Amino acid sequence: MTEECKTLDPTAFGLFFVALVSLPLALAGFFNFAGIENEIMDHAPKLLMVGGFFIFLASMFAYRAGANFGFIVFGLVALGVFYAGYDGGDLYISVTLGLIYLICLIWSVRAHTLKTLTCILLTTALVFFANGCVVETGAEWSWLFLGIAAILNFALNLYLAFALADEKLPCY
Repeated sequence: MTEECKTLDPTAFGLFFVALVSLPLALAGFFNFAGIENEIMDHAPKLLMVGGFFIFLASMFAYRAGANFGFIVFGLVALGVFYAGYDGGDLYISVTLGLIYLICLIWSVRAHTLKTLTCILLTTALVFFANGCVVETGAEWSWLFLGIAAILNFALNLYLAFALADEKLPCY
């Protein structure tokens, strides 16, 4: 095994899976806001539960790599993503999860992590706030809120995952 394979950053692994679960939520948000009939939310729960498992694996890999921040944050994201798939969420639990990610955002700023990672924590919190609004009201604006938050989350996660994985893109 090459030295490069031994030191692969588990953060990129986890970010790819967060991006993977964010895109269908964004599409569902935009389609439902626009009144376009779709079945995304019929299939999303299974994807969220499987994605939550893989994000949990990223948390374990981060723990083994000695990355405390990655271990805790990916563990919390894994819990939220799995729960959203298992139960669909409700307003108060979604708000609670969103607040936890905002607390992690404060930790991220204090720990001087990448600005992109701090923005990812913000968009993750917004996705959970939006999910709570969708579950509670189902209003068109809440679907748009979910679509915007999730597409931003997707883009930021995908960018940072590629930047960490190929080491040619700048990490901000």
